[in-house]
Amino acid sequence: MIKNNISILIIDDENDICEMVSIILKDEGYKTKIANNFDEAINNIQNDNISLIITDIWMNNNTKAGLEILQWSKEYNSLIPVIMMSGHGNIETAMIAAKTGAFDFIEKPFKSERLLLLVEKALNDRNLKIKISDFEAKENERMELIGKSLTIRNIKTQINKLSNNNSRILISGPSGSGKELIARLIHKKSNRDPFPFIIASCATLSPERVEQVLFGWSNVTDKNNTNNSNVGLFEQANHGTLFFDEICDLPLQTQGKLVQAIQDQSFYKIDSNNKVHVDVRIISASNQNLLKSIEKGILREDLFYRLSVVPIEIPPLNKRTEDINSLVEYFFKLLTKDLTSFNLNLSPETIAIFQNYDWPGNVRQLKNILEWLIIMHGSHKDYLIKPTDLPPEILGHDPMVNNKNNFADLELSLKDARKVFEENYLKQQLVRFKGNIARTSNFIGMDRSALHRKIKELDININKFD
Repeated sequence: MIKNNISILIIDDENDICEMVSIILKDEGYKTKIANNFDEAINNIQNDNISLIITDIWMNNNTKAGLEILQWSKEYNSLIPVIMMSGHGNIETAMIAAKTGAFDFIEKPFKSERLLLLVEKALNDRNLKIKISDFEAKENERMELIGKSLTIRNIKTQINKLSNNNSRILISGPSGSGKELIARLIHKKSNRDPFPFIIASCATLSPERVEQVLFGWSNVTDKNNTNNSNVGLFEQANHGTLFFDEICDLPLQTQGKLVQAIQDQSFYKIDSNNKVHVDVRIISASNQNLLKSIEKGILREDLFYRLSVVPIEIPPLNKRTEDINSLVEYFFKLLTKDLTSFNLNLSPETIAIFQNYDWPGNVRQLKNILEWLIIMHGSHKDYLIKPTDLPPEILGHDPMVNNKNNFADLELSLKDARKVFEENYLKQQLVRFKGNIARTSNFIGMDRSALHRKIKELDININKFD
């Protein structure tokens, strides 16, 4: 934290107190502003880049002057923390200040160490809230299911239908295909949006502590007399959505307890006899074949049927290649905003390679590849990305090595070299259009009957491309 960039407003009708607090803060490297009444305070907040407010409660014979400043500042900018101070402090005043949104309360006279500790905590809290706000704004901007394929259109329709009911949803699909995105969109469009979206990442939960993490535990005090937090993910998600990512990785014993918790919307904390009631929507996801997982004994059948009231299946990217252009355009728009001021474009040959590639990492891999391309070539204005610019994982080889190997074609006659090229070219186009002769002939500019003859001449098995 760079303290000399932080401006703290001190408000009190006694100027001596303002000066005393100002000296304490300036000695720590903070910048300070002073105000002695409501109007001066508002003027400072509006015209100076104030990071923190420290205000007296009782000023100029007004017992609620500080509370009025607090309320005004919260409406003006809720990210500015306010520390209340008073020589007439009592529990009731402190409670009112806390309910109005004060960060904390300090009673005069106070020690400078106590004040500085509160200031540091308040500023750390402000920085965290700013980071969260920036992150949420960026994530909300990027929260969109991209694609024009029939499958994606159907999933969008399902999302709209499912958002405002409490049906449990089980999303299946390979890693990187967008399962969490779909869960977030359902939550975002629902009336639960003001409440938390909590993720239970089943693959990373420690088997020894998984039930504590999910359900919480009874209050215990360690040897340092510190109360351990006892709020589990279910309680954190109360009134919101709890997303179980990779549900098959949850231990079987915990799956049994989960069945009951989901059914009753209640559970017992670990080492407690007090039942906790919650209102939580459950959305789950898995990249496994769920029926086979039941057969193998890694997923309880009763849990599967509890979770899978509404199933959504999202296909791998290589099954919806018609969405690749839309995804490229979308990610380029977002990523260039973060990483470069220049536009990049893919050459037609590069697009064809993208459409023919298998994409084992799905949409996440596509995004990572585009980010890599921007980092490598984003310093060039309006750069056209060619196949030779792609990383080896896309081409399946080092492009420089491939260029050397291509010299072997020079040993062939023109007739044979043309035949090799035509065969490879047509195979790639048939892969691209999944064996659809009409679309292939339209793209390459060849009559259908002529294309059929050429396929037969080159002995290409059309059935392989369905």
